[in-house]
Amino acid sequence: DTCENPEGQPGICINIRSCTMLLNLLKSDPQNPQIGNFLRGSVCGFENSDPKVCCPSNIDDENTDNGLQGNGEITNTRYGPLYPPYCGYSNATLNKIVNGIPARLGAWPWITVLGYTNSKNPNVPKWLCGGALISSRHVLTAGHCVYGRADLYKVRIGDLDLNSNNDGATPFEDFIERKTVHPQYNPKTYTNDVAVLKTTHEVPFTQLLHPICLPIDDFIRNKNLERTYPLVAGWGSIYFHGPISSRLLQIQVPVRTQEECRKAFQNFPTTVIDNRILCAGFPRGGKDACQGDSGGPMMFPDSRNQNTFYIVGVVSYGFKCAEPGFPGVYTKVTTFLDFITSQLV
Repeated sequence: DTCENPEGQPGICINIRSCTMLLNLLKSDPQNPQIGNFLRGSVCGFENSDPKVCCPSNIDDENTDNGLQGNGEITNTRYGPLYPPYCGYSNATLNKIVNGIPARLGAWPWITVLGYTNSKNPNVPKWLCGGALISSRHVLTAGHCVYGRADLYKVRIGDLDLNSNNDGATPFEDFIERKTVHPQYNPKTYTNDVAVLKTTHEVPFTQLLHPICLPIDDFIRNKNLERTYPLVAGWGSIYFHGPISSRLLQIQVPVRTQEECRKAFQNFPTTVIDNRILCAGFPRGGKDACQGDSGGPMMFPDSRNQNTFYIVGVVSYGFKCAEPGFPGVYTKVTTFLDFITSQLV
């Protein structure tokens, strides 16, 4: 039987046990009243004692062409793209904190760290880049973290302190089955700096481990982020010789105008500042994506529901570590939605 769920999405009325999407949702956060209401609103009958629910069929057919770049197509697959409340839920509390502070348990359930072969100690990978879980099998990261890196072999998702086993986190570690760098990635200029990894196993969603939303919803996709304060989280200062922070840090950074960004990088002939990137950081330096990791997420809360986050940027590069006058450069996720969703297979 066809039906409509509480968000007006078309679906079929089936036993909740057969609807992976709603089961995952229930597992991801059983205590969340929003999810409870959504599930109750999705009930369309009973089969013995099991509720039948309106299970979204192909999530969002009508959203396929919104004039994105590339061919602009959003590809729908069994893995996504996901829409709230199936993604993005966080218990993070926001207060414009301009210094990096340690993240709380459960604030960033999608945060990922990429593991590279470590010749000195083969059992312990070198954690050199960040990423974000965007489906039950896929991690979004930067192209330069993957390009030419045969030594990248595993991901760890949902950790808090990389060196501690009693921080309350329940990270999921897995080998990488497939790596895809954007076909137009340019290693000299770092343009189109985005890649999608596929894990070997399904990631088991829990309250502390689930994906962030892609900014496919028109409201978020069309939002001008200049002069807003998104969040960046990561294990920090990995490349610039600083000792890697083993504790996950988060920071809010102001998104700069393209004009300010072009000015900052005008003497760097290889830098391309255009609508494929976002620039963020403080003019006096001191805090930007040195706090985050290369490939890590820039996250924006939905103003209609502050507990839902979207990944709007991927940490691409900065000039050294938060040098005065140099904002950090982030790959702009909305520009690459066609590439990203085409990889959710």
